[in-house]
This record gives sequence, structure tokens and C-alpha cells, in this order.
Amino acid sequence: MKRFATKLLTAVLLAMFLFVGTQGFAQTINIALANNPISQALNKLAKEKYKAAGVTVNIAVLPENDLRQKLTTEASTGGTSYDMFFIGPYEAASWAKNGWLENLEPYFKAMPAAKLTAYDRPDLIQGMVGSLAVKGQSYALPFYGESSFIMYNKELFAAKGLTMPAEPTWDQIYDLAKKINDPAKGIVGMTMRGAPGWGMSGAPFVTIVNAFGGKFYDMKWNATVDTPEQRAAWAMYKKVLRDAGQPDILSYTYNECIALMQSGKAGIYYDATSIAPALEGAGSKVQGKVGYAMAPHQKMMTNTSWLWNWAMGINPKSSDAKKKATFDFMVWATSKEYAKMSVDLDPTGSSTPPAARTSTYALPAYSKTPYAAMTVKALKAMDFTKPTIDPVPYVGLQYIAIPEFADAGTQMTQFLADYVVDKITLDEAIKKTNDVFNQVAVDGGYRK
Repeated sequence: MKRFATKLLTAVLLAMFLFVGTQGFAQTINIALANNPISQALNKLAKEKYKAAGVTVNIAVLPENDLRQKLTTEASTGGTSYDMFFIGPYEAASWAKNGWLENLEPYFKAMPAAKLTAYDRPDLIQGMVGSLAVKGQSYALPFYGESSFIMYNKELFAAKGLTMPAEPTWDQIYDLAKKINDPAKGIVGMTMRGAPGWGMSGAPFVTIVNAFGGKFYDMKWNATVDTPEQRAAWAMYKKVLRDAGQPDILSYTYNECIALMQSGKAGIYYDATSIAPALEGAGSKVQGKVGYAMAPHQKMMTNTSWLWNWAMGINPKSSDAKKKATFDFMVWATSKEYAKMSVDLDPTGSSTPPAARTSTYALPAYSKTPYAAMTVKALKAMDFTKPTIDPVPYVGLQYIAIPEFADAGTQMTQFLADYVVDKITLDEAIKKTNDVFNQVAVDGGYRK
């Protein structure tokens, strides 16, 4: 009788275990994040605050290069070590098309109405949402991100009796930078990334191309680098930095630009919105002295800034139960409530995800900052899917969202660097770049 009872109990427990597993409970979901303060805050809050019946969240915080390598290998080989992919829009566009990301729309449709209302999808900054979507279908949720804008030293401007327009053109920026520039006093008119690299000098440069109405391909994937619009953009980038920029142009990454601006020795700086907090920090000599303006346009373009975000997507190879658990965690981590919790954890706001939700900028940590209003304006002006007025076969603002751009864009910026320091002419730089992009169209099978 005892043996029968024992067997019966074992059978019941096994049945309960199987039932629990099929219902999506007793799940461990594995997540890897990029190592930075915002991810570290998420790791801490997930351990302390996230509650989901039967779900354990296992988070690894990895160096960015390691994270990219691991997740790319995982996605491309169909691995299941990670249930959530922490990626950017550069990956999202191609990964979704390759079937490496789960479509999130069915999960939203299955959400209870009250929970969906509370999540408030319209509050997500739509430029960020669009950068993670294919044909209107979301494949990842923005956790935090950035756009770009102009930062300028109000004291240096006042000393020269100058005014920065709220929405300047590149011609106006150049004129202002020239007037501020004073090498005898160690004052640089304008600083901007000059070091080659698709994510370094390429970031501001491609937005200048967009601002001038330039594009990289026509609708048949013929390279369009050799055009008046592109030539004007190349010339502007060079003359701003040569006539009013830092002396050692090509050595400047964003780190050197930030340091120069913080020192009070630079008049204008064009870079990411996420850099503003560093200029307003206690160690900055320009704290409280910085003004902000929209990314410069030239031909009344609206998409003249850039866009980047870190986002959360679901591994399509995970089990259905883990996918559901992962989605629920993603909704929590990208919610308005999470943003509030992160401010409670760190009242300075440096642990709060920026550039994902409009409501975040109404929180005390953000609403009182001098850059909040202009940041929101810059974010709302973005449209990741329409980099130019003319139709193009690609998406992306400071890059083209195709796998080959990492290499092609880096080659372009090396030609740009050689042109800026007079190693090659503009004609040579344009031809070399045009050839690279034409080869990409052929090798990548884009040109039919």
C-alpha cells in the first residue's frame, strides 16, 4: 500500500511538473546586456523588483564587443543559450529579415487590455520604434537610445554677440564656428568627430550627407556618391573642421570632443544627445553654460539627426514558454514604471533609460535639465525609414542598415580622412567611395 501511495505521489508530482512546464511557469530565461551604468541598474532592479510567478531571470552583463560577438553567433547558428537578444537597429533590420528575431505583434495582441493600456505603446518614441520594425511590425522594444543635436558654449557666443538659431543650417553653423574660432587664445570654433570609422566620424558625416539631400543609392541600387549633394556635404565637413575645428582633426573620437567642450575651449559641438549630461556634470567647466539646438539642416530636411538605441528582442528558437516569459520581462523593463523605479534607485537620472519614452522627460531627473526639451524635440523629428526626401532602397540615418555597411562605411571614412588632410582630392575620394558602394550592391545581391 505504501509503495502504491509513493508511486501515486510520484506520478502526481511528475504530472504537476509537466503541467507547470507546459503552462510557461518554472522557467529560467537567460539574458545578456552591454556593460554600462544603465544595464547595471537593470540587473540590480531585476533582482530586487521583478516578480513573475515561477520565472527566474538570469542576467549576464558583458563588454559590448563580447556581447555583439556572442549574440551574433547565437542568432546566426540558431542557438538557445540566450532567450533575449540585446541589439541595436543596425542588427534589427537584417536579423528580422533573416528570421533571427521573433515578431512581437502577436504577443501584444494577446496582452490583456488593461495591461496594454498601462504599457502605453504610443508613449514610446516612434522614431525608435520604427528603427526596430519591418513593414510596421515590431521585432524589438527600445530600452534606451540617443539622437544628435548641437551643443554650444553660451559664454563664448555672448562674448562675440552671436546667437545660435534653434534650427540652424550647416552654412550658419560654419559662419558661427568661424567667428568663434580664435587659435591665438586656444579657442576652437567647432569640434566634431574626425577619427575614421563607420560609427565614429561616419556618424556625424552621414547625417551631413542627409542634410544636404544626398543619398548613397538610387532605387535600383546604383551608387549615388558622385552627385552635387554629396560633394557639397564632403566639402562642408572638411571646411568646418579645417577652418574652425580642432588642430589634430583625425585623432578626435567623441571622448576627445567631450573633453575639449568640457574645458570651455570649444564654441560648438555636434554629437549625440546622450553626451549632454557629461557637459552638465560637476566636473565640467561649462556646467550650466551650454545651449542646445537641433541638428543642422541644409535643404529643409527633417531627418538631419541620427538615431541609435539598445533594444530587446526575443530569440525565435527559444521554447514558447520562455518566449512568453521573455516578452513579459521586456515589457516590464521598457515600461513607464521601470523608468520611475530607476530614478528612485539613482536620483541623478544617469541610470534611467533615455530616449525611449516621451514620459521619461517629464520625470524630475530629466524635466529640470537644460537639454531635456531639445532632446525630446530631436527625438520626435526622427524617421529611421526615410533618411532623405527622395526615395531610397535602404533605411537608416547615420548609416545604411545593411550588413555590408560596417566595412563600406569605414572605408568611406578613411577616404574622408585622407581628403580632409589633403592626401587625396575630393574627386579621388568621391570616386573611391562610389566604387566601394557599387561593389557592395553587386556582392550583396542588392542590384538585380
